[in-house]
Amino acid sequence: MICQPKMNDYKKITRDPSYSKLRTIDTFKIHQLSKVWLQASLEVSKGLKNIVVTHHAPSIQSVPEHYKEDPLTSAYASNLEDMITEHQPLYWIHGHIHSPSRYKIGKTEIICNPHGYIDEKYNGYEKELIIEI
Repeated sequence: MICQPKMNDYKKITRDPSYSKLRTIDTFKIHQLSKVWLQASLEVSKGLKNIVVTHHAPSIQSVPEHYKEDPLTSAYASNLEDMITEHQPLYWIHGHIHSPSRYKIGKTEIICNPHGYIDEKYNGYEKELIIEI
């Protein structure tokens, strides 16, 4: 509930068909449904080279240290480390966080390589980042 009054997503995004404002309960429900879909997708593709691409980070490890205690952090990163450990996709690529990060959970490489807002100072973005599949 702390996110709703503070984040632009909840001030500017509307829901269909009512066009009422997006609420935290809406994003929670979407997250739960998305987890079920992703879990099932990873189950049926075992043995293949899986790459997961999400908007939000799958782990708090992607969050810069100075934001880890911020109550809004839960709106930027979920704890999907158990899913990563269970299925070990090759890569998990995500956005939403404005600081680049690259680390491993088990055999999975987690990559966030955001450019950031145009008026932000250089954040370490790798313009020519290439991953090998």
